[in-house]
Amino acid sequence: MRSRFTRLLGNDETRLRLSDAVLGGTLPHALLIAGPRGSGKHTLAYEIAAAANCERRDDGSYALPCGKCGCCRRIYSGNFPDLSTLSREGGKATIGVEELRAFRADMFLSATESQYKFYIIEDADTMTPAAQNALLKVLEEPPRSVHILLLATETDKILSTIKSRTQHVQTELFEYEELRSCVTELSEVAESLSRSDPNRLRGILLASGGVIGRALGYLDDKSIAAIESDRDSVKKLVAAFSGKTPFSELYVTVTALPEKRGELRDILELLITALRDMITLKLSDNAMPLFFLSRDECEDAASGIGTKRLIAIYDIIVTAVEDIDKNVLIQPLLTDIAVKIKEV
Repeated sequence: MRSRFTRLLGNDETRLRLSDAVLGGTLPHALLIAGPRGSGKHTLAYEIAAAANCERRDDGSYALPCGKCGCCRRIYSGNFPDLSTLSREGGKATIGVEELRAFRADMFLSATESQYKFYIIEDADTMTPAAQNALLKVLEEPPRSVHILLLATETDKILSTIKSRTQHVQTELFEYEELRSCVTELSEVAESLSRSDPNRLRGILLASGGVIGRALGYLDDKSIAAIESDRDSVKKLVAAFSGKTPFSELYVTVTALPEKRGELRDILELLITALRDMITLKLSDNAMPLFFLSRDECEDAASGIGTKRLIAIYDIIVTAVEDIDKNVLIQPLLTDIAVKIKEV
């Protein structure tokens, strides 16, 4: 079978469906491509644009896109007149209405040299409501041969009126073995760790949550040290959750967590994964852990904590993460976590 979207890892069903749409001339005029950072949204968008404009699109003896013709090479390099990208400028938190209007104006002009014009909006979930409403006008009556690709990590920030006029595409997370295989093939560091310290590699890959780009980005000394430090913090927290642990010890362990919101949020989200592992293990004989390196390690961690207590602590930590996003003060939040856990 003809190779399709070869730069995109995983996402087999998505690449087949969208490449079929390109070949059949049924590609939607607007796609909302959603997924975590590093999951392939940007790569997918460029593969779609390259495939639609590939000079060898109809030649089944080449991959789709071929990656070698003039159109493909210029699209990949970002130097193609009929491909435009809008992103946040100068560290801004949002994409404003004026930027969107300027971007939108070009959509009504004829293509310079290709059959299809593509407009990619990165971080589309950061568009202000006014910017989204300005985009809505062109989505309602899209110019002929124009395709708009919205890339987003948090689709709940996209207006329902936008969602209803776009086709939703979700990038896929990798299963562990598939992730390990891809990463060890692409990274010398991962390949070396797979032979010298497979458990260490497993811890790094589990921390990626199945996101290929994130996993590859974690394979440097600084990132590995940060991941292992966060894992150690979570293990200390779990050890302190036993009902036999004195409150003074529990309090010291919890309040020693980082005060920076991003760092604290990362550890608490990792803790949520560990708690979910322990709860699932108590309820299922088949589930594989997503934080602990093995079922045996998970069983040891959960052995002194009852299921009801684990569920109650899980709820406390989930609420704490929500409170971080509401900009509550961190030290009172940590104290509150310790007190609530003592009371369950």
